[in-house]
Amino acid sequence: MSDPLHRIADAMADITEADAVAALTSLGLQKHRHQPVQKALRTPLPPPGASSDVSSDVEWV
Repeated sequence: MSDPLHRIADAMADITEADAVAALTSLGLQKHRHQPVQKALRTPLPPPGASSDVSSDVEWV
């Protein structure tokens, strides 16, 4: 375990579970404020029953 993780574990060893949840939740929320989640671009699937010109050479083993 890295030194920063040891320090976090030591700091949280003597607090209540509710305080630990609050601390970890606030760290997670703080991270999201600084780095917003980027939506991944996705290729839309064809509608059900529609024919597709896509071919695949994948071999399942």
